[in-house]
Amino acid sequence: MQKLKPYSYTSIALIGICVVVALLSNLGESEEFLRTLFIADPDHPGLSDVLSGQIWRLITPIFIHFNVMHIIFNMLWVWDLGRRIDREKGARFYIGFVAATAVVSNIAQYVVSQSPFFGGMSGVVYGLFGYMWIRGRFDKSFNSGMRKETVHMMLAWLVLCWTGLLGPIANWAHLAGLLVGVVWAYLETRLIDTTKVANAPENINLSKKQNLVYLSSADILKIEAQRSWVREHYLPDARQKFDTVAGKLNIIDAILNQKPLAARPQQEQDSLEIVFADALVQETGLGWATIDDGDSRTLVLVTADAPLMIFGLVPAARLLSDNAKPEVAGAFAMTLESIRKMIQERATPVP
Repeated sequence: MQKLKPYSYTSIALIGICVVVALLSNLGESEEFLRTLFIADPDHPGLSDVLSGQIWRLITPIFIHFNVMHIIFNMLWVWDLGRRIDREKGARFYIGFVAATAVVSNIAQYVVSQSPFFGGMSGVVYGLFGYMWIRGRFDKSFNSGMRKETVHMMLAWLVLCWTGLLGPIANWAHLAGLLVGVVWAYLETRLIDTTKVANAPENINLSKKQNLVYLSSADILKIEAQRSWVREHYLPDARQKFDTVAGKLNIIDAILNQKPLAARPQQEQDSLEIVFADALVQETGLGWATIDDGDSRTLVLVTADAPLMIFGLVPAARLLSDNAKPEVAGAFAMTLESIRKMIQERATPVP
C-alpha cells in the first residue's frame, strides 16, 4: 500500500530558509538585515527596486516572520500541505506554485497597504489550501482534498484576521493567496475535464487504497435502487435482457434517446453510470468497492487480483459523442480497451 511520504524536500528547504531568516533578523527586529528582503526598501518609492532588477523582492517577503507563533503556525502548514501537494503534483509544480502565489500575494499586500513592512508564508499557505480545497471538491481523482472541518477553520481564521483583533496582519496577502489557489485549481480542473481521454475511467491514485473499504449495506441498497430505475425502462417481457452486457447497454442507449442527458436530474445520471459500471464488471471481472475519505463515500471498481487497481466510474456525460447523440456501445468498447490496457501495463514487469 502506497503511503503519504512523511516529508517533502521542497518543504524542508522552505522551512529551512524561513528559520535562517528568522534567526538572522531576530524575528524581524533587524530592519537593516531585512531591507534587501522586503518587497521594497523603506526609503525607496513604489516598486522602483524591483523595476531596477531586484526581482527577488517579489518573493522574499514570504521568508520573513515576526514572532515565534507566526513562524510555527506557518511552518506546520507548509509541512503538512507541502508534502501532500508534492506527492500529488511533484516538486516542480510545488516550487512554481509557491513562487507564483508569493508574487501575487506580496504585490497585492504592498499595493493596498503602501507599506513594505510585512512578511510571512501565510499567503502561500492559503494558496495551497485554496488549491487543494477546490481540486478535491471538483476532481474525484485528486487524493488530497480538504476536510470540511479544516475548510471551516481556515475560512474562519481568515475572517478573524480581518477583524483586527489579532493585531496587524497581511490580510490582503492571505486573500490574494487564497484566490490564486482557488482560481488555479478551478481552471486546472476544467482543463482536465476537457482534455481527459474520452470515455476512459481514471485509474485512481493508489494512495487511496488506505481508504478502500467493502460496500456497506447502505451502499448496496443505493446501487440496487439505481439499477431498478434503469430496469423499469424495459418492457416487462424483455427485462431478462438486463442480465446481459448488450442488454444493459441497449437500455442506457434507449434512455438517452428518450430525454437529453442535460435535462435529467443527477440521480438519473448516477443510475446510468452504475449500470454502465455493472456491464464493465460483468465483462472484465472487476469488483465493486468504495473509498471513504471521512466526509463522503465514492463508489469505484477494483481489480480482483494483484496488483490492485482502482477505477472511477465513467461519468454519464462521457456516454455521449461530441454531437450529443448517444454512442453507448462505442463508449463501452473504448472504456473496456482502456481498462484492459492499464491492467496489462501494470501487471507487466519492468525489465
